[in-house]
Amino acid sequence: MPMEKESDFGGESKDNKYCVHCTNEAGNLLPKETVRKNMINFFMKMKNTDQETAERFVDDHMSKMPAWK
Repeated sequence: MPMEKESDFGGESKDNKYCVHCTNEAGNLLPKETVRKNMINFFMKMKNTDQETAERFVDDHMSKMPAWK
């Protein structure tokens, strides 16, 4: 996710290299499976797609993210 505003950063700290969606309130990285599940649900709602398609998209997308390589 593009991180432009302070609220986009984990823990609302511009020093955090992870976004608010991949971290808890303190800015610590969440478990990979938690982030994956949340991204799948978000993608299914936003793109009105089935779970299998969302899983493929998310797995491919996460494989390119530094935290989840």
